[in-house]
Amino acid sequence: MQTVLYFDFCSIPIFIIILITVFVRRMTRGISNKMFIMLLILSSLSAISDVIMEYAYRELPISPERMLTAQLSSYLYFICRNASVYLYTFFIFSITGTWYRVKSFARKVIVSIPFALLILILLSNPFTGIVFDIAADKGYSRGSCIFILYLISLLYAVFGTIYLLSCSRFITKDKLIPLISLYFFVAGGAVFQYFFPQYLVEMISTSMSTILLILFVLRPEEISDASVGSLSFDAYRLELQKILYTKQRVKIAFLNITNATELRSYLGEERYLSYVSHVITQLDIKFTRERIFFGIYFEHPGTIMIIVDDDKFDIKAAFRNMYGEIRRNFDKLAISGERMNVKACSLVIPDDLTDCDEIIRFGRSFASQMPASRMFADASELISSNDYKMISNIDSILNRAISENRFRMYYQPIYSFERGRFISAEALIRLNDDEYGSIPPGLFIPAAEKRGVILPIGDFVLEDVHRFISENDFDALGLEYIEINLSVAQCLQEELPVKLALLSDRYGVSPDKVNLEITETTYEEVGTVMETNLAALTGMGYTFSLDDYGTGYSNMQRVSKLPLKMVKLDKSLVDDMATEDGRSIVRNTVKMMRDIDKELVAEGVETKDRLDELEKMGCHFIQGYYFSKPLPADKFIAFIKEHNVNTAK
Repeated sequence: MQTVLYFDFCSIPIFIIILITVFVRRMTRGISNKMFIMLLILSSLSAISDVIMEYAYRELPISPERMLTAQLSSYLYFICRNASVYLYTFFIFSITGTWYRVKSFARKVIVSIPFALLILILLSNPFTGIVFDIAADKGYSRGSCIFILYLISLLYAVFGTIYLLSCSRFITKDKLIPLISLYFFVAGGAVFQYFFPQYLVEMISTSMSTILLILFVLRPEEISDASVGSLSFDAYRLELQKILYTKQRVKIAFLNITNATELRSYLGEERYLSYVSHVITQLDIKFTRERIFFGIYFEHPGTIMIIVDDDKFDIKAAFRNMYGEIRRNFDKLAISGERMNVKACSLVIPDDLTDCDEIIRFGRSFASQMPASRMFADASELISSNDYKMISNIDSILNRAISENRFRMYYQPIYSFERGRFISAEALIRLNDDEYGSIPPGLFIPAAEKRGVILPIGDFVLEDVHRFISENDFDALGLEYIEINLSVAQCLQEELPVKLALLSDRYGVSPDKVNLEITETTYEEVGTVMETNLAALTGMGYTFSLDDYGTGYSNMQRVSKLPLKMVKLDKSLVDDMATEDGRSIVRNTVKMMRDIDKELVAEGVETKDRLDELEKMGCHFIQGYYFSKPLPADKFIAFIKEHNVNTAK
C-alpha cells in the first residue's frame, strides 16, 4: 500500500518558516519561547524523518543501506513525535505561569513517567518488534503494541486539556482555545492516520495548530520587544498578574540604567538599543548557566526586569560578577569619558510587595531612592524608607495638595559679579504634606507630569510669581526679574502667550520682570509649538534661559540660535571643578557663552573657592547654597533688603 507523502511535504516548510519567523522577530528569550523553539525543531525532525522513512522502504526488496536508513528514521520519528507532546506539557506550565507546580524533582518524575515508559518500549523494539518491524521483502509493518504510543500521547492530551481548563481563570479565551486545540489537531490527525496509515496527516495537523499558537498565544507584538530581543513590558505585567494570582514565590531582579535618556540622545537610538540588547544577551547567558528558570523583560528607556522562580537565588552576587563586564563593553561602544550609570535591586514576591501596580512603580523608582555611590539594594530596605512611602502615596498627596492649595513658592537669590548685588531669583515650588512632611520636587513634579496634573500646578506658579512681583518694589530692592521654570506641558500650550499676557495685565507686571526657563530636552520634545511660543513671547518682551546645561549633550549650534538671554550651568559641572578636567570644561564653557553673547549662571555653588574660580573665569551670575538656600517669599525679601543695601539702582 503506497503512502501519500504530500501532507508531510507541506508540513516541513510550515515548521521551517515559523522557526525562521521566531528568530527574525527575536522571540528567543524566556522559557516559553525556548520551549516553543524546541517544539518546532522536534516537529520538523518528525516530519523530515517520516518522509525519509517512507522513501527508504517504498521500493521492495529493501537494500541493507535503505534498511538502516528506514530503521533510524523510524526511531527518530517516534522519539521526536512523542517528545513534542511530552514537552508541550511543560510548555503549558510555562505559558500559564504555573511552572512552580512542577519545580520539585518528584513532580517532574511523575509527569515524565509515561514518556519514560514510551522510551523503554522503543528500546525493546529491536528485540521484540512490538512497535514496528521492517523486513527487506515486506517493508514496514506495525507491531502489536504500537497503540500504546498513541495511548501515551492521548494521556498527555487529556491531562493537558484538563489542566488548561483548570487555569481558565487567569488565561484569556483567545489563548486558552488555541492551546487546547493543539491536542485536538494532534489527536485527530493521529487517530485518522492510525486507521488510514496511507495518509500521513499527523504532521500537517500539528503544523496547523502551531500556526494558531504563534498567532494567538505567542504573539510577538504582544510579548516581545524586537528592538532589544527580550520579552516586552506588557508581557512583564501579564506575568506579574499570573504570579500574584497563583500565589507563587519568586524573586525579581531590576537593573536600571539611570542615565538612559542621556545615553540614548548621545549614542543615537540604534546604538543605544544595540548595547541594551548586548547586556540582555549577557544576562541571558549568565542566568542560563545558573540552571534556573527565568524571564527577561525590558521597559524603555532603560529598565531590565528578570523574574527568577528561585527566591533563594543570590542576585546580588550575579550582578556583582557581571557589572565589570557590562561597563567594559559600554566603554568600547562610547566615546572616552562618557559613563553608564547602573543601579540594581532585588524584590521577593510575596514577602516585599503583593500588588502588581505597586511592584511596577517600585521597579521604576527604586534607583532614585539609592545613594549615588551604591549600586545594589534589597527591596526590603527601600520599602521601609519614608521616600518609598511618599512615592507609593503620591496620588493622594497630589490630590490633597491641589484641592487644599498646599503649594508654596520659594526663591533662591542669584548674584551678579558685574553689579555686585543680587539681581534676580529662581522661583521654586515646594510642597508640604500634613502626613509625609516636605515632599521633594524631584518626586512630585515628575509624578504630576505623568498623571496629567502638572498644568494646574504650573498655572499656580505663574500666577503666584506675578502676584509676588506686583507686591514688591523691585527697583528699590535692586531686583530686575524672577526666573520661572516651564514644564513640557506648559510649552505645548498654544495659549501660553495669551495666558501670560492676561497675568501681566492683571498684576501690572512688565514682561521684562519675568525670565522663563526651559531645558534643551523640553525644546526637543515640543518642537514647532515651542518655536512658535518662543517667538511670540520674545516679541512680547519675555526673556528665556536654558536650564540644566551640561546634564545632556547640548547642541551648541542650537544654543547659539535660540533666542536665549542666558544659559544655566548645571550643578554637576560646577561640582566637577574639583578636577583639572572639570575646571577646563567650565572655563571653555564660559568662554563659548561669552563668544555667542549669552550670559552664564553657575548653579550649585557652595564654597568660597568655587565662587572665586568662577569669577576669575568670567562667569556672569552665581546661584547656590554659598549665598542662600531657597527661601519663602517673606524671608527672601528680608535677605535682599539686608544684602542689597546701598546697592539698588
